[in-house]
Amino acid sequence: MTIVVSRAAPVLVCAIALCSAVGIAAPAMLSAQDWLAQVAPLPATAESAYAQWVDVSGGLTPNAASQKVTDGIKAEVLSLARPVEPPKGPGGPVSARDRDVAGKIEVFSQSAAVLQKIQAARTDQAALLQKWHAELNSLEQRRVRARSALPACHNDTIPSRDTGTPSQASIRDVEVAISKEKIEIAVRYLAAFQPRLDELLAAVSPRIAHGDATLNAWEKLGSPFKRAELAPLAHGAESDALLDVALLQSYIQEVSKLAARSISERNALQRVYANAKGC
Repeated sequence: MTIVVSRAAPVLVCAIALCSAVGIAAPAMLSAQDWLAQVAPLPATAESAYAQWVDVSGGLTPNAASQKVTDGIKAEVLSLARPVEPPKGPGGPVSARDRDVAGKIEVFSQSAAVLQKIQAARTDQAALLQKWHAELNSLEQRRVRARSALPACHNDTIPSRDTGTPSQASIRDVEVAISKEKIEIAVRYLAAFQPRLDELLAAVSPRIAHGDATLNAWEKLGSPFKRAELAPLAHGAESDALLDVALLQSYIQEVSKLAARSISERNALQRVYANAKGC
């Protein structure tokens, strides 16, 4: 997925309502494909995954760019859910142009197939994430065993007596080695997820394109009566498209966050053992 920086979008529905109330035009909404272009790609390395998050004492939250996409999509979906009321009075005849445009506003015919592919992709993702977690759990058990096997430091004054604990330097070496393995595992799984994400993107792309095209056609209608009549169909199609983009972002974030944790934990280790010494 190629990331393109696009123009800002509204993030609060109340701001849109306020603009309308005072007679100021609300900011133009972005298309679903515009939002898709702003979704961060699936990272190829643990470091690039970590860059997609804000790390506060080991707690990872989406960075500003990702949060903007999340908030923008939510705001647009809420805005599209607002009913379009027809004007009062007789509707009058519909122009030939509006009849032609209205013919392009239709239900996406392949939704059932798309939903099946989405479900399959989610099931496959969950299985692969479970496998990843299993490897990390196995690695954690090995870490505990390695630390338990470290020799304790001996008392220099009384050679026969030891302190009962290994040196900080020895503990650090074990932790660093395990940390490197976690990062290597993350890179391997990131590569495994990429073709699966590509398949999911291919599955939802037609519905995303349909939603944008349908809303674009609806916005070209001249008759306010026809716009009110077809608003539920057009807005519903675009909402589905936006939710598909949100789905792709969620998929990426679930994988990216697990990879990013390996770097977050490595950084924490570096702080804890910065001044580690031997016995």
